[in-house]
Amino acid sequence: MVQVFQGTPTYRVRRQDIQFTDDRATLPATVGACSSAFTRARDGLMLARTHYQPIRPLIEETCQPATQPLLVLTFALEGDSWYRDNSGQGGDIHFSRQHLTITSFQGSDGERHYRAGETLHQLRLVLNADCVRHYLGEESYAGLFRQQTLTRHAYLPFSPATCWQLTQLEQHRHDPLMQQVQMLNLLALHRHLLQPAREKPQHPQDEQRLEQAYAWMKENLAEPFSLSALAMSVGLSDYKLKLGFQHRFNTTPGQLLLQLRMTQAHQLLEAGYQVAQAGWQVGYRHANNFSMAFYRYYGYHARSVGGRRAN
Repeated sequence: MVQVFQGTPTYRVRRQDIQFTDDRATLPATVGACSSAFTRARDGLMLARTHYQPIRPLIEETCQPATQPLLVLTFALEGDSWYRDNSGQGGDIHFSRQHLTITSFQGSDGERHYRAGETLHQLRLVLNADCVRHYLGEESYAGLFRQQTLTRHAYLPFSPATCWQLTQLEQHRHDPLMQQVQMLNLLALHRHLLQPAREKPQHPQDEQRLEQAYAWMKENLAEPFSLSALAMSVGLSDYKLKLGFQHRFNTTPGQLLLQLRMTQAHQLLEAGYQVAQAGWQVGYRHANNFSMAFYRYYGYHARSVGGRRAN
């Protein structure tokens, strides 16, 4: 049964509410026109085409058993959404229009969030463990699935080559042979993001220092941030800290801090905090600065979030 979520104008859809066939998943009509179509190739490769137009803010629960790890390349063609992991280990993953997001996980227990009245169009290239081994190699498999929790490996805007390849994929969607060829071409185009960099491995002590830096950032979101001070506090140079973050977390310290701050701010706003209060809790002393940063990150205003979740 579709439920109105805790007295708010938000719909919550459980897995048992969704109608599944071999090649399609359709949400109840009461939430809007929302469905996904699946194209299954050989060797554990699948393409999911998602088109959603929810009439209200929508939360879609996901709960999949941990059978084997999956690698997912999400191409957000239109609209924005985000996934919240309920295990307490994976955090939030955001999918922004005209961006590629690469994630891996083994089983899922979370919820997908969509905005009311916004058209969402995503293509997801899904590889199971055997497929990753076959096409990317054992070394890539070990690196991608080193952590069994939900992990984001890459987040970047579409390149011209990506846009062209996505166009080719759509042009051949009714030709099964060419569809599989184009799916593999899309994977090959982004293979460099999935294979380990040929760099000198991190010293175990440096890995520990990077984890200390990450923990400090996560526990001190309200504090002013200085790259040099953080590097000094964990015993690394600025250069080694930046290089280590790129190697360990596939991002820069500044970008990771922004992600942590915005994720926490979003949760606070959903819990009923005022915009200025949420901004203060994550290090923004001026509400206007926080509001602008929030809008640049999510593509919508912080004031639109309040009240989606009851205290």
